[in-house]
Amino acid sequence: MTELATEPRRLLSFDFVGLCAVSFLAFCNVTVFYDLFGYLQTLGIPTHLRGVVIGGYSLTAMVLYLVASPFLGPANAPRTMLLGIAVLGLTGLAYFLVHSFWGLLALRMLNGAGQFCLGAGAMALFVAVIPPERSGQAFGIYSVAILVAYALVPAAMDALAPLVPTPPHAYAAATVLLLPAAWIVRRIRGRHAELARVAPPRGHLPAWADLRESLTRPEVALLLALNMAYFANWSSLFFLFKGFARERGIPNVGAFFAVQTGLMIAIRLLAGRLFDAFDKVWLMAASFGAIAVGHLALDHLPGIWAVPLLGGLFGIGLGAGYPAINGLMFEISPPRLRALTANLMLFAVQAGFFLGPVIGGALLARGGYSSYFRASVGLALLAGALSLAMARHRAGRRQPPPGPA
Repeated sequence: MTELATEPRRLLSFDFVGLCAVSFLAFCNVTVFYDLFGYLQTLGIPTHLRGVVIGGYSLTAMVLYLVASPFLGPANAPRTMLLGIAVLGLTGLAYFLVHSFWGLLALRMLNGAGQFCLGAGAMALFVAVIPPERSGQAFGIYSVAILVAYALVPAAMDALAPLVPTPPHAYAAATVLLLPAAWIVRRIRGRHAELARVAPPRGHLPAWADLRESLTRPEVALLLALNMAYFANWSSLFFLFKGFARERGIPNVGAFFAVQTGLMIAIRLLAGRLFDAFDKVWLMAASFGAIAVGHLALDHLPGIWAVPLLGGLFGIGLGAGYPAINGLMFEISPPRLRALTANLMLFAVQAGFFLGPVIGGALLARGGYSSYFRASVGLALLAGALSLAMARHRAGRRQPPPGPA
């Protein structure tokens, strides 16, 4: 892989900080759609189809991460990112014009394609600019930059709601943030002009034998399923909570997400020590347990006063779950398959973001929010039980065989 740094490798370089900033700005253009479910209701989109519209974004990104990311490298990443910025800008403005189910589904799919170009291109550059000996710290900071968007944007949208005539005005306003993102990408490309003379990597799709070997390993398949369950729980809550708050008269939805994401950020920053001290499998089980209790409490909400506390509970569960699942996948994967399993984990992320709103919307249409919360509790408990089974299996393998009688 072509390295971008022509100076001594340091973590807080312009490239590293710039890519973190680009990712933050890109995810501001993702989280601004947190009330999309409610907006689709005002357009008369049937309840069971709203999740399909929302999930079209992740379905597109899911497919592209699987088939297109091998063709990305530092040489063609800046051009790909600028293409993604252009697509996101145009689609953000197009919500003024598109109001039908099929039109909105196509628009969300274009959103997913644009976000893939920007996000995957940023990752191709990111892995080329970070010092290998500080990769853990680098990815921790990078994930925090993304989570900050989830913390700030819903709260800012709530605060600015009286000034925003319609949701499409907010979607269009968020595209302004893509202008500094484009400037940063152009600066990075200009700082490394030699990359323009390097032919883009042709890449190749993962070998079917390697793919089959990975998916037939029980621990790999289980971790992919747990990662999918984690993101299905998170994405459905993110997109459906605003409607639930409106139904229950909860005034400040942004506070819930701010507390939740603030704790997630704090845990991610401390994850290095935390996950060295505890078994990742037991942390996974505890994480899903907290998520299950959180959904159960929302289904039996004792009062508005409990909402920030539940935001904290979800923050603990969601904050610990992702590093534990992904850290364990890295540990159990043979070195030659780690790149492939990392791509499979990204596929599982997008699958969870697709399935969460789709299934959540269908459950909401059939039985209201109570039906959705009960199903979310069941999914989290099942994931927790599978985590415990995995913990016992790993503990049994570590025990020495009995000695001779």
